[in-house]
Amino acid sequence: MTSRFVMIALAASAAIALSACSDGPSTGTPRPATETTTTSTSVGKDTASLAETDPCSLLTSSEASELGASGTPKREKVGTADVCKWRKPGEGNFDVSVRANLGLEQVKPDGGQIADLTVGKGNRKAKKVSGDGSGVCIIALDVSPSSRVDVSALGRPNEDSCPVALKLAELVDPKLP
Repeated sequence: MTSRFVMIALAASAAIALSACSDGPSTGTPRPATETTTTSTSVGKDTASLAETDPCSLLTSSEASELGASGTPKREKVGTADVCKWRKPGEGNFDVSVRANLGLEQVKPDGGQIADLTVGKGNRKAKKVSGDGSGVCIIALDVSPSSRVDVSALGRPNEDSCPVALKLAELVDPKLP
């Protein structure tokens, strides 16, 4: 009797699972293939989709030009971050770093000041690191408790590059999971 009950329960579970894989209509918002999307709000899936994201895809060439960049961006691995760098001739550079293994709590001031802020229309949590005299401003954008995307701008020493970093963060924000 017990084995018959188990077999019926397994058959019912299989039927339910198979019905979830139908070819029926799907819902959601269509987005261009260049945007990073996720179909789940779970932390694990956001982190997985972020880890697969090309940081150079988070900024279009026209957006990069708007920020003063010229030429082709350079993608490289820096520590655990997947980084895309753009150059601003004679003015410095800016970059986008995907950090699929570090969240906002791991942002360190490294000699500067750290401040909480929100970015974009969705009011994404972020942290700004600036003021160390190097001309660097970093804005870390929250994706999940264990992942983030950092955008940074580098100008001349003692120059405030935060307006460029903030504009960069606002351009990248809607493309994040």
